[in-house]
Amino acid sequence: MIQPIPFTVLGGYLGSGKTTLLNRVLQQNEGRRLAVIVNDFGSVNIDAMLIQTRTNELVALANGCVCCSISTGLAEALTVLSRRTPLPEHVIIEASGVADPIRVGYFGSAPPYHLDGIVVLADAEAIREQAADKYVGSTVQRQLRGADLIVLNKIDLLTDTQQADLTGWLREQVADARIIATSHGRVSLPLLLGLHVGSVPPIKHHDHDHGDGYASWSVAVDAPIDESMLRATVSAWPDTVLRAKGIVYLAEDRQRRQVFQLVGRRWSLTPDRPWGSDTPRTELVLIGLDGTLDGEALLAPLTTVAARV
Repeated sequence: MIQPIPFTVLGGYLGSGKTTLLNRVLQQNEGRRLAVIVNDFGSVNIDAMLIQTRTNELVALANGCVCCSISTGLAEALTVLSRRTPLPEHVIIEASGVADPIRVGYFGSAPPYHLDGIVVLADAEAIREQAADKYVGSTVQRQLRGADLIVLNKIDLLTDTQQADLTGWLREQVADARIIATSHGRVSLPLLLGLHVGSVPPIKHHDHDHGDGYASWSVAVDAPIDESMLRATVSAWPDTVLRAKGIVYLAEDRQRRQVFQLVGRRWSLTPDRPWGSDTPRTELVLIGLDGTLDGEALLAPLTTVAARV
């Protein structure tokens, strides 16, 4: 008899730090055969590009929510993994930032898989504001309610008093979930894998609206981009830009790629590994509420400036 394959869902709202946590899991997997499925909301699968370890199984899915428009693709990916020899020892799916992790968890309840647990990341500085937002609050609250384990990430941005207050609020929202506070996705692997919950709670049909109202735009530029222009462009973006991320080909540092991350008004540009055999190019994706911004216009300056280089 084939031993059931544990299945872990890694969820959380846009910018909570899922990819950072996943990278750490892959780096400390201690030789296990981990199969990873990445779903990104947007036409450029940025999260898959940012995964630094490629010695494990990686199946990248893009263009929509994993439990909606590409649910067939996810089922097919799981079928392929179930036929591999040797079988993976554990499957982890990084869900889209607007996905309902409970719905994703149902895929891990079908043989030969067995749901190990739903892990939801929360941005310590932003989670309460996100949960109260009239546009995205229902999505954030649904994600938290689906968690077996909540990883309260970016805790370094809070004081001890703020952390205690936030933890108390979270326990009121999700009484049954375990809570781990951390920074930069630093969580020990045994705390994430091996939860053994076994099943997911029922879902009401009218709850399934998590993909509605979001839109994404992407840009790909082959020429190097000047850092000062990039900073000016990003600084001019309105607050309705919820999330942006990607890889930047910087004119001032052409030998290595830069990782760009934006969550709300916080953003960073961090030097990464050398390009190696990869073709240097900038690839960014921008996510916001549908109808609240012109994403193509916001990204256009990067294309214009690059064309002049």
